[in-house]
Amino acid sequence: MKADKLPAINAAIAAADPKIRVWLFYGQDVAGAKAAADRLTKALVGDDAMARTDFTNADLREDPSRLAAEAAAISMFGGRSVIRVDQVSEAPGNNIRDAVELLLNAAEAGNPVVLSGGDIKATSALVKMVGGSGAGAALRFWQPNARDAAGMADEMCKAAGLLPDRAVRATIAAMIVANRAIAEQEIEKFALYLDASPDDPKPLGEDVMDRLGAAFSEGDFSQLTMAVAGGDPRAVAREHARLIHDGKVSVAQLRAVQRRFSQLVSLARGTARGQSAEAVIEAEGRRIFWKEKNALTRELKLWSASDAELALERLRAAEVKFKSSGTADGDLLTADIFLTLARRAQARGRRL
Repeated sequence: MKADKLPAINAAIAAADPKIRVWLFYGQDVAGAKAAADRLTKALVGDDAMARTDFTNADLREDPSRLAAEAAAISMFGGRSVIRVDQVSEAPGNNIRDAVELLLNAAEAGNPVVLSGGDIKATSALVKMVGGSGAGAALRFWQPNARDAAGMADEMCKAAGLLPDRAVRATIAAMIVANRAIAEQEIEKFALYLDASPDDPKPLGEDVMDRLGAAFSEGDFSQLTMAVAGGDPRAVAREHARLIHDGKVSVAQLRAVQRRFSQLVSLARGTARGQSAEAVIEAEGRRIFWKEKNALTRELKLWSASDAELALERLRAAEVKFKSSGTADGDLLTADIFLTLARRAQARGRRL
């Protein structure tokens, strides 16, 4: 089955048809797709960590048969388990199509598989395979519009224990339209700062957003983001060190560079259709600040949609590692990923 409307998607998740072997959550709203995958996983096995098995794309690339084998395995504790694979894409190195095909054709498979990924094309072989199978569900998530985002802002703030005023609610809704993942990170930051929870909600006003925004404001990171995406390793090293000295933590830098690559992923769809980088940027009109147009035009020539998506996945993985490694090691990790991406862009630039 295939679905791309929220009512139909929500109904499919609520029904959780046991005949479905593979659930694929994908689309422009990457965070929304993952949140829905998490919701289905919880509905199937609750919070039981022993009933969940996680595979990486690399695991299944090395041995595609592992997915079908795990889906057919009988739990020693009884009952079903869920197999999760996140950050699925059609990009080289992340394609698990062979593993999914083996699973759909297997004689038995009692444990459902839940896949979540990025903006995979609806015409891709993976989506066609899952959506065209009676044992598969391909659920596509569009970037929310302004009306949807307002409701999402209310739900996300309520879940975090935040009571935003009208202006803050509008700001968060705008964040969601631009990038839901970033909005979720910001809401988490506000809740931690206010020590808020659903049982002890706290008001969220513009004063708190302004106070915390000093360390996260986009303008502070513009030189860094252009250096990473534009292929200038020396400027990356200089800007990363300067920002640390100025109190701009590495996790904030990672999120700023993530926003840049999210933008490049979106813009690169135009070049993938044969448009020139100049034409893609020109078509965006006032949605791109005029001072950034030249830099973004050059960056689009350095990063294809698939390359930008892989870079974005690496940046998100680096943030997860940062949070578990501590500040000192995290700063080194952040510098390393920035320099790696900048050197790749630099190498591509030499070939232009």
